[in-house]
Amino acid sequence: MSNQEFTYNLKKLATIIIVWELISILSVVSVFYFLGYQSTSIGEHLAFRYPKLLLLELVVLPLLGLLLFQLNKLNLIFGKINQNVRLSIFSSVSTVHVAIKYIFFRIALTTLVISIAQPFYGSKKVAGTVESLELVIALDISNSMNTRDIDKELTRLDIAKRAITQLINNLHGEKLGLTIFAGSAYVQLPVTNDYNAAKMFVNEIESGMISNQGTNISAALQTAMSMFSKAKVSKSIILVTDGENHEENPTVVYEALKESEIQICVLGIGTEQGGLVPNNPSRPELGYKQTAAGNPIQSKLDVNFIKQIADNTNGVGVVSSSAFPDLRMLLDKINHMKRTKMDDIEFNVSQSRYHISLFISLLFWILYLMWDRKFSDRLFKMKKI
Repeated sequence: MSNQEFTYNLKKLATIIIVWELISILSVVSVFYFLGYQSTSIGEHLAFRYPKLLLLELVVLPLLGLLLFQLNKLNLIFGKINQNVRLSIFSSVSTVHVAIKYIFFRIALTTLVISIAQPFYGSKKVAGTVESLELVIALDISNSMNTRDIDKELTRLDIAKRAITQLINNLHGEKLGLTIFAGSAYVQLPVTNDYNAAKMFVNEIESGMISNQGTNISAALQTAMSMFSKAKVSKSIILVTDGENHEENPTVVYEALKESEIQICVLGIGTEQGGLVPNNPSRPELGYKQTAAGNPIQSKLDVNFIKQIADNTNGVGVVSSSAFPDLRMLLDKINHMKRTKMDDIEFNVSQSRYHISLFISLLFWILYLMWDRKFSDRLFKMKKI
């Protein structure tokens, strides 16, 4: 038995791998071309939900390098062992067996990566029911919202904007509008489906956008009501404020909300201990606002008023004294709000095909794990290359 039977023919193994890789690349490219591959669009052609994950295929390069390194290391070890010892103790090796195992591994890896990237091809008709809900967020931007009683680095308004952005990120198809208020109220963003635009408008809000200061809850709710469309859909107002109402009690507005069946959620921002109101929100070192008698103005979250609004409108009130408001209760309320059901419709959805490549991957992983040297030798009717 020659020395060659105890060492791997790395040149021929590398040749087989290169030829296989070229065949694989051409095959995949041909399939993608035939199916009309589109990297981002989904429809009557092949597409992937996460196309960038296809780059995971590159993991085969270090693995291939490690394989060749280990085989070369074994060749060097066997080359130093006496021939009689090799014949009596060790079995011969098969380059064919290693090549077939690699091919099985390569197919399993490729199809697994394709599955992870979520392939889509074709579409099917699905029947469904459309539910509609319009939300209007009324944000308090009065001077008291510049108080830093929750966090020394953030004002109540900063935290309120963070909470609204978080809320928008958790919406799923609801239409959204935005109004700001202090002593008066103004429409900041009409009701829209454009969540990106909504977050941009929220980010740009400052307390100086309304010169008429104060906290007019009635004006805020009336303006929010006027923003809803005339469509027969469910409607809801999310009022974000520190609860300091400087105007008359909005009893009349409460009744109008209940008659219109507009659902109310109130998010109170601040602490009951309160804090001083700065003259300049971006530069608190310039001092704080004072009363006519020269005493500093202490702004406190009015929890009772928050609860009063919720109770009088059959709504829900949530109070947060955290720099990262917990909106789970508020989001749960939105998710369970009464929604208007529209007519049943039929629409096309893209069909996911990941299960096909996943099945192929599983099959070849099993072959890779179970493939025996004897099968390789019987298949090629030879013991070595």
